[in-house]
Amino acid sequence: MVLTQLPRLKKWLIRFIILVLSWVVIFWVGAHLFVPGFIKKSASEFGAKIGYDIAYQDLSISPLRLKLELDGFHIAKSGGSKLLEFKKLVITAKWTKLVLGELGFDEILLVEPKILVEKKLSMGAHPGVWNWQELIAAVEKSMPPKDPGEPNKPLKISIDELLVSSASLSLLDNSTKLKEELKPFTMKLLDVANYDKQGVVSGVRGQYDFNLGALQVLVPGINKTITYQHVAIAGGLDNPQPGMLGVQLNVKLDDGAIRSHWDFNTDSKSVDGKLELENLAIAPLVALLPANKELTGKSGAINSALTMKFGPEADIFAGDIHISDLTVLEKDQKYPLIVWKMADIRQFEYKSLKSKQASSSSLSIDELIIDSPILQFEINEDGFSNFRRLFAKPASVQKTEAADGSKSKDASGFNLDIRSTNLKNGEVFFSDLAMRPHFKVDIKKFNATLLGVSNTPGRFATVAMDGVVAGSGSMRAKGQTSFDDPRRNHDILMTFRNLPLTAFNPAVMTFAGYQIASGRLNLNLNYRAKDGELNGSNQIIIKKVVLGDEVPDFTGKKLPLGLAIALLEDSDDTIDVTVKIAGNVDSPEFSASGLVWQAISNVLTNIATAPFRALASLIGLGSEEGINAVPGEAVFLAVDQDRLEKFGEYLIKRPNSSLEIIGTYDPVQDRKELARAKADSAVLKDAGFKLTPGEPIPVPSLSDPRVQSGLKSAYAQYIGRIKLGQRLLTLPDGEQRNEQLHNELIAGIGITDGELKELAKARAKAAYGFMIKSDASLKDRIQLGEVKTVEAGKEGIPLDVEIRIK
Repeated sequence: MVLTQLPRLKKWLIRFIILVLSWVVIFWVGAHLFVPGFIKKSASEFGAKIGYDIAYQDLSISPLRLKLELDGFHIAKSGGSKLLEFKKLVITAKWTKLVLGELGFDEILLVEPKILVEKKLSMGAHPGVWNWQELIAAVEKSMPPKDPGEPNKPLKISIDELLVSSASLSLLDNSTKLKEELKPFTMKLLDVANYDKQGVVSGVRGQYDFNLGALQVLVPGINKTITYQHVAIAGGLDNPQPGMLGVQLNVKLDDGAIRSHWDFNTDSKSVDGKLELENLAIAPLVALLPANKELTGKSGAINSALTMKFGPEADIFAGDIHISDLTVLEKDQKYPLIVWKMADIRQFEYKSLKSKQASSSSLSIDELIIDSPILQFEINEDGFSNFRRLFAKPASVQKTEAADGSKSKDASGFNLDIRSTNLKNGEVFFSDLAMRPHFKVDIKKFNATLLGVSNTPGRFATVAMDGVVAGSGSMRAKGQTSFDDPRRNHDILMTFRNLPLTAFNPAVMTFAGYQIASGRLNLNLNYRAKDGELNGSNQIIIKKVVLGDEVPDFTGKKLPLGLAIALLEDSDDTIDVTVKIAGNVDSPEFSASGLVWQAISNVLTNIATAPFRALASLIGLGSEEGINAVPGEAVFLAVDQDRLEKFGEYLIKRPNSSLEIIGTYDPVQDRKELARAKADSAVLKDAGFKLTPGEPIPVPSLSDPRVQSGLKSAYAQYIGRIKLGQRLLTLPDGEQRNEQLHNELIAGIGITDGELKELAKARAKAAYGFMIKSDASLKDRIQLGEVKTVEAGKEGIPLDVEIRIK
């Protein structure tokens, strides 16, 4: 039975095969002959409908293999630039996916695509829009409206491999004059799908690989360019659960790499990330520093492990950073600005809190270590340091920030906390080009430790530093400072030992007009500032100084260094002086170095013009007016007697100097007061009082009967008895008569110029006696000079001296 039906079955089978082959041939012929033309015509008509030119050169379809090849495609707005064009597009679909109702692709290959993203200038009050925004809006406008009642079943899409080769991207924004081009780059995506592993359409997952080639990008806003020679991006996407998207992002930048994983939570609107930097070159990033002049990086690499969290309430960064072999140069400069061998930032956390009222941020670091740092610190001819020139904001910006300072400070805050900072084996090269010749000094083997650095008001950090200065000298510092405002609050003690004075020749030549041939310098500096009020003590110890030649054609204020050395240097060839300064650091004209130099300059100038005043200041006797005699008398008050004795003791240890004491008098003040002294002396003696030699003559009490008797006797002696009798008869007895007699007695005593000169000589002899009191050997080094006239001061008649080199 079956055998009889075989010919009939065979016949129907042949007919079925012929029918299938016929349909295949018809489908193949239609796909090759009719479909390409139909698609091309439809694309052109659709483009014209939305105002765009859509065209291609050739379309090839392989229906059995589900493969499409499109050559020479472009899309452009009518009369405008091309938004997209490419050389070839190859798409291969998968039968197995189509059968299951999924749009699945085995491979998509895009060759030499060129993409233009452009934003043209706005017309009128309307803001400009991007060209792709215009295209999307035109397409959406041409589409028929959706039926809201029609169920929307998501379409599953998957791509096994997407490869883009030799691509280029142009970004133009005419409103901001942004013009960037990225080319050529490649991109590879593997196993891309819009559904998770359970088949639920929820997002995008897959593996990707971008090869961007050389990358040069102008960073908007700061107008700086970042450049890498080879850039590649790889990674993957996954959807571990609804509302979650995981992204693995690995970036290759030249010889360095950035590996990261990011978890996006759409429910909590937060992002968690882990970031690893491996041998990432710093040189391309140096150009991004906010400097006024271009900086270049010659070397340096970052290695780091970080965790990040971005959320609606706070952003947090934490981890460790290691930066090795850093070298940064200022453009057109020969020597590096900053160099270090290694820098470690350990256990840091940066937190930014978000609030509707105000935002705040904090940075905490457990340990900051910098090994072998080298710093170039230079002051130019105009007196500005290289760091000020590089990083100071323009004056207009500073004024604006100052005006808004209080407001911004209230609106936001930044808290800094660095538990430990260590600088090891560093070098600082300092130069001041404003001096002639240029001043240069270096500090090597520089070490510094700072504990508890914080900008919290009221908190102080402990500071300790040491180093080798100018080859043979040493530097050491310790103390504390408030990093909330270190200029206004600090207490620092610095000591310098065995510094070569010749290293400071440029400063001495610039400000004093001399050279130093040899000598060593020690400094003890103590500076304390509280709420801006600074008090500084500068102990200067100079050993075996030898003064060199004068600077030819010196135009400044030449200081008497020779006299100063002779007067200040002791028997051990040592000068030991202390200069104190005080001031308010908030004052616009405040300069600590300026105050120190002004104080030293004043002392050195006074050594020639007012030696007693200079010495009193240097050895701490507390007199700004020098030594003063009592007007009208050859007498010095006890405090000035003590100063004269101490000056004598001081000179004993200064064998290289000699002194000439010059007696002085004021022709007006002394004439009046000498008459008073003579009158009062006569009154008191006639009254029976004994006067102590060397002590000021006291003012007699006219209410004392003994003084009244002495007044009459002195009046009769100097004015005359007849005149006295007339006054006693015509004037009523009492206080008024006594005062008149006293005044007439003083007025009646005439003082000659000779008497004034003798008064001046007596003053010089009295001062001489006090100064040689401690050691008679000073008699050969202290001489009496010719008297001179002076103007009385508020403290009396100033004694004058001249210093001479022995």
